[in-house]
Amino acid sequence: MTDFVYKPICEVIEKTPQSVRLNLTIPENLYYFQGHFDQAAILPGVVQLDWVMHYLKTYLQVDCDKVMSVDALKFQIIVQPNYQVELVLKEIKTNKYSFSYSSTHGQHASGKVVIAD
Repeated sequence: MTDFVYKPICEVIEKTPQSVRLNLTIPENLYYFQGHFDQAAILPGVVQLDWVMHYLKTYLQVDCDKVMSVDALKFQIIVQPNYQVELVLKEIKTNKYSFSYSSTHGQHASGKVVIAD
């Protein structure tokens, strides 16, 4: 039986009051790879969004219980086990944050999170 994990291994690359750059190592035993898909493990987009909210709260103290919308959401390249992915979170104006996942494979996902006042 495999012991699953629910979060990637996270290393802070750079942190300012308005932004954070994280290096995420995506482990093979990530719970969310189960059954998604049988031919090749793919990190679901909803999990990527969950991690955005988690790291916004953790590093930029954003109240993600007040999310109004996620805008300009794009998933470009799938994320697979053992990828090293950079996640950049930035405050682009009051109550609006951008996020971007990228790696040596290219741009994986991006979007904007809008928080209610």
